[in-house]
Amino acid sequence: MNSTSFTSYQRLALKGMDNQSLIHLIRQASANFPDTSLIITPRIDQSGQAYYWTGLRYGSTELDFVLLLNREIEQMILCFLIKGRDGMTDISNCSPDPTMTRGINWLQSHMYRHLEYSQQTQDYIRYSNGRTFQNKKLTFLHGSIVYSQEIESVFPLQSQ
Repeated sequence: MNSTSFTSYQRLALKGMDNQSLIHLIRQASANFPDTSLIITPRIDQSGQAYYWTGLRYGSTELDFVLLLNREIEQMILCFLIKGRDGMTDISNCSPDPTMTRGINWLQSHMYRHLEYSQQTQDYIRYSNGRTFQNKKLTFLHGSIVYSQEIESVFPLQSQ
């Protein structure tokens, strides 16, 4: 992934697709577009299910979707980030695993497990809709993982 060039992507949000279809879509895009990359934001929903908010970039398109996780899917995505289409592993089970976040701080564990494979890390603050977020971005050859956490503003508005 060449970070010095800028590509304007047509963004489309996908909804209602199951994991198997989404993984097939990643495989098809990477087979047809050598510059395919993934932008992953790990999250946990209210029920405790781990998922990736995923941006699949290929050609001039970015598809955004939720990919529910199990350990095989998590491993396949990491292999893709490191080696691209040549690293994609086979998956025998596309069903989400609702227990993979139980008993651990999953997001922190995820970051430490993936940190050693990244080529570069970057910490930064982002502002969006009046909210402040602390971000850590792990960069890989074929994409990135962004960890984002809302924080209280360090410069609150002072009343006059």
